[in-house]
Amino acid sequence: MLGTRLSTTGRCLLAATSHVEVSGGIQKRQMGRRQPKQGKPPILPPSKKVLYHVVHAPWQKPEDVEELLWRRHAYNNAVVSLREVFRAEIAQNASHGQGIEAMKEAEALEFDELILENQKRNETKRADRELRESEATKETKRVILDEIHVELEKRNLEKKAAEEEVKRAIERSSGFVNRENLEKKILEALETPTIYDFAIDRAGNKYFVPQPVKYQEGTPTRQKGRLYDQTLGTQMGMMEEAAASGENRQMEQ
Repeated sequence: MLGTRLSTTGRCLLAATSHVEVSGGIQKRQMGRRQPKQGKPPILPPSKKVLYHVVHAPWQKPEDVEELLWRRHAYNNAVVSLREVFRAEIAQNASHGQGIEAMKEAEALEFDELILENQKRNETKRADRELRESEATKETKRVILDEIHVELEKRNLEKKAAEEEVKRAIERSSGFVNRENLEKKILEALETPTIYDFAIDRAGNKYFVPQPVKYQEGTPTRQKGRLYDQTLGTQMGMMEEAAASGENRQMEQ
C-alpha cells in the first residue's frame, strides 16, 4: 500500500514537472511573436453604433456667422481684383514688348553674352596656363641639362684620372717581373734586398735594420732559437731623425 502511494505521488510530481516544462517551452516560443491588435478583423463590416453615429457641429452665434461671411466675401473680392490687376499688367507689358516672350528673349540674350564672356575668360586662362607650362618645361629642361653637364664633367675628370693612372701603370710596368726578366729580377733581389723593419724611440727617431750580407762572415752564432732577433741602436744600421722626417712630411703635404 505504501509502495502504491509512493508511486502515485511520484507520478504526480513527474506530471507536474513535465507540465511546467511544457508550459515554459510554449511561453518561450510565444515571446518572439507580436501581440495582435484589439478589435474585430478588418474584413468584418463596422457595427451599427459606429456606422449610424453622426457628429453634429455645435451651432454658432448669428453675429459670428455674419462677420465670417462678410470677411469671406471681402477676401474673394480682393483676390479677384488682384487677378484683374495682374492680367492688365501682363497685357500692358506684352503691348510694350515686356511680356513673357520678351523676357525669354532677354534671358536667352543674356545667357549668350555670359557664355561668350565665359569663353573669353577660358581662353585667357588657357593662354596663361600654356605660358606657365612652357616656362616650367624650359626650367625643367635647363635643370636636367645642368645636371647632365655636371655629370659629364665628373665622368671626364674620372676618365682623365683613370687615363693618368693607366699611363703611370704602363710606365711602372717596365720594371715589372715577367717571363723575360724573371731570372734578372731574382738575382737583383738577392744582391740588393729591401728591408722594411725599423725601430722608433720616444723622440720619433727611426732606426732601420742594416742591410743583410750575402755571405756569412766570422763564426756563426750558437743561439739558433733567436737567430733573427736584433737590438737596433745608433751603432748599427741607418737612423732617420724625427725633425727630418717631419720636414719630409711637410714637403709631401
